[in-house]
Amino acid sequence: MALSDRNLGSRRAGTGGFLLARASALAIAAGALWLVILIAAIPHWRYGTWQAAFHGLAVRIVFAGWLLAVALHAYLGLDSILKDYVHRASLRFICLMATAGVLLALVAYGAAAVWA
Repeated sequence: MALSDRNLGSRRAGTGGFLLARASALAIAAGALWLVILIAAIPHWRYGTWQAAFHGLAVRIVFAGWLLAVALHAYLGLDSILKDYVHRASLRFICLMATAGVLLALVAYGAAAVWA
């Protein structure tokens, strides 16, 4: 199917979406590296150890930012996929809203787990 001016798919997302995806990927990689270093640094993990590791305010803020980066990255990727393969605008909107709702629920659950 040839792309017309009205049906550009994910090509119309532009540089902004590309840069957001790359920035969120860097944040995810940095957070994953930090978590691996944290796990390797403490030999015996127990519930109290996890509580102590995530007790500091700075760690909680960084973890909340990492959760947001994961959600943003997932949303941008699914947005590109849906723009390419779901051609009905109403169905694409429903899928994007469902995706956003699920991702926001996961971020809220993760933040509640860390901040509780």
